[in-house]
Amino acid sequence: MKNVSFKVFYIAVFAPSILYVLTLPYGERWLENTMVRTVEERLIRRDFELLQGSISLYDEVNRNVSAVIRESLAVRWGAEVTIRVVDPYNEVVYPFYAHLPTPFRETEGLGKSAGALFDEKGFVRTSGGADVEAFLENFSAYIHGMKVSAAGRIPVTSWLGSGLLLFYILSTVMVLYLYYRRMSDLEQRRLQDMTERLENERRSVSAVAEELEKARQSLAGVQAQENAWLKEVERLEKEKLDLESELLETLEETEEQKERIDALEEQVIRKPDRKVKRTREEQLLYTRLTRLYRNLEVDQKVVDDIVRLGDEKIKLQAEEMLKRLNDQDPGLSVRRKIAGVERCEAYELGFGSSGRIYYSQSVKGRYKVLRIGTKATQKKDLAYLQGRAK
Repeated sequence: MKNVSFKVFYIAVFAPSILYVLTLPYGERWLENTMVRTVEERLIRRDFELLQGSISLYDEVNRNVSAVIRESLAVRWGAEVTIRVVDPYNEVVYPFYAHLPTPFRETEGLGKSAGALFDEKGFVRTSGGADVEAFLENFSAYIHGMKVSAAGRIPVTSWLGSGLLLFYILSTVMVLYLYYRRMSDLEQRRLQDMTERLENERRSVSAVAEELEKARQSLAGVQAQENAWLKEVERLEKEKLDLESELLETLEETEEQKERIDALEEQVIRKPDRKVKRTREEQLLYTRLTRLYRNLEVDQKVVDDIVRLGDEKIKLQAEEMLKRLNDQDPGLSVRRKIAGVERCEAYELGFGSSGRIYYSQSVKGRYKVLRIGTKATQKKDLAYLQGRAK
């Protein structure tokens, strides 16, 4: 809160001066534009008397410009304004004291130049026998060709400058007052909330003290029970370590037995140079594979592999994967290119939980199925592929 107050105080001190300095040029520019627009509207008000020669151009312009300056509220409040009026030939018409002794000169132009319309004192020359229409056109072009410029200044010591600065000071004070009023209300509400919370906390302190006393009384019994539990935990941790070591030994023995069982199954399933008679089931399977899957090349060894899978569910999964390979399913996921098999473009597809299909790309653009097996026959299958590569 203190930091915020100091920041606001600094802003309140410097804001009026900064706003005054930033907006003063815009105020002076607005004053200049307003004076130029007003003077242009009231520059020539008695054009008929001016045409008759009863009044001077200097008198008319100076009278009207002086009236505009005199009637300006900003000038009354201390603003300084300098007006300058020149004709189409850049000769000064106002202020009169800045005019040259002979400002209007006859020049080449449309018959009669604008300089030929007035004499040295600013009275209109008589047209004589000249064309009245041409004279009026030259007069109108001369009057409308006058240019008005203004330079405005608002001194800080003037009523207008001091009033502008005072306005910024009062606005800043009002904003500062509203800010501190709001901060005071927020602080009052905050204090009220804190008082209510303290009262509620004071009421709950007694209840907490009572509960604490009860907890202290029961702590002695809890500590004794805790010590007994800690001893029990230590005993269970020791038993856990013993059981984990026994479990690891059992797992190692199980893995060794599983490897021996897989080796025995392999010896039972496949034997070198064993001749197997083609049963009716194998013949039907071979016929179905060769006729239904035109994009696959299947030999009798692959049919034997499928028959040796045994379980009908695994057989169906293998044939489903063969159908997807035949249909060139884009969602088919090839697990990997066979590692360790050199000079043989063989690929591996998985099916089921441990089934594998090994195939290669045929020269006829089809897929040649090489072997179908499981994890138990993987070593034999890889040895077959390696021998085929040689």
